[in-house]
Amino acid sequence: MLRIINIEEIQRMLNNVSVLVDLQQRHDSAFDENVKIWLAKLGKILESNQIMFTCEIASQRATILAAENGILPPGMEMYSGIGKRKIVQAAATLSLRNASRLVTDYLRKEVDRVADAERMMRQIIAMAKAKGLITAMPIGNDHTELLKSIWRNLAADAELAPGTINVEGLVGPHDALIILDRIMASDLQV
Repeated sequence: MLRIINIEEIQRMLNNVSVLVDLQQRHDSAFDENVKIWLAKLGKILESNQIMFTCEIASQRATILAAENGILPPGMEMYSGIGKRKIVQAAATLSLRNASRLVTDYLRKEVDRVADAERMMRQIIAMAKAKGLITAMPIGNDHTELLKSIWRNLAADAELAPGTINVEGLVGPHDALIILDRIMASDLQV
């Protein structure tokens, strides 16, 4: 289970794909080098989060390196008149597509899990507001402690406790506070 901060870090990396495609569209000679750098950074992020398919990302980078050494990527056919540069760019395009698809598919279930927790949290906050447990955004010097206090109050309420347990079960106690904070900031008037 990834924490929200890690999901968002990976999402930021995926957002860079459009920048890489822009390079490709402009026929920028740095396209394949930037894809290799992006793949290396993505691999490090996945490795630091102990995501098992880090080796897949490394193999995508290896496909580009092999193309630079004249080895055709699997599934590519050689046509007469196609130079090494085009082969390398094709390998970079293929690697970018494969890596982004793999990571997007993996992240989809993580994002869905967080979205489920957010939906539950909205319901909890709505019920808490109706019961008078939350009146406004917490203001004070120690924002985290204020959020923890609100969370403890929500968890102590007999009607809201099952919801808080479900949210913590989906995202853990730290991310539950992050979701609480974000939803209160967006939904409550100060």
